[in-house]
Amino acid sequence: MVLFLEILDGPQQGSRFKIENGHVIGRNRGNIPINDEKVSGAHAKFELDNKGQFVLTDLDSSNGIRSGNRRVKRVAMMPGVVFRLGRTTFQVVTAEEPLAEQFSRARTWKENLADALPLETVRNRVPEGAAKPFSPPLNLKFIQGLQTDESLLLGYGPRRAGAQSLDIDIKDPEAPSLAFEILPGDGLAQLRNLCRNKLKLNNKQVETEILQDGDLIQIGTTIIKVNYI
Repeated sequence: MVLFLEILDGPQQGSRFKIENGHVIGRNRGNIPINDEKVSGAHAKFELDNKGQFVLTDLDSSNGIRSGNRRVKRVAMMPGVVFRLGRTTFQVVTAEEPLAEQFSRARTWKENLADALPLETVRNRVPEGAAKPFSPPLNLKFIQGLQTDESLLLGYGPRRAGAQSLDIDIKDPEAPSLAFEILPGDGLAQLRNLCRNKLKLNNKQVETEILQDGDLIQIGTTIIKVNYI
């Protein structure tokens, strides 16, 4: 079995990262980058204890590691363990070796499964009325604004974006709590405006619209480019 960290909330929700000895989690340094302003540049490091078990050790970060309601120096990487770094919640999960090889650092487990399994199989694994796969998946890339060069790969939806969204976090000062929603469709995804006059698609105000490859979503000074993959 291979150990992974899975992100349970925030803009990287669903992403998995393989736990490897010596790897560092941080906001802008290390092997596992986390898009969270409360996570330190080099926040915590994976190490092996004297029993050969992985532990995550705090690197004297500003906000530490939170396990339950306590700040701790170390947390054992046992399957099912949940902890927080900054505002981001992680859970330790496992995967069989053949499937583990198919997980990448940049993609969520649902997206990798969508590549590895027939689409109907993936649909059957997703609870009815909850999430459905985007087919094809789409990538949101911030090309203007505070988050320029950030990108998010969407493999399933619906997904909501806004200043107070735990899903797709929009840091623009003009962004409302909820700005827009992207919904799976029979083919291309659909954009639904949740903030009336504050959102533009290709410099036009819209209510609902089918997203085309290359479309530009604008909130304040933030522009996000849509690409299907």
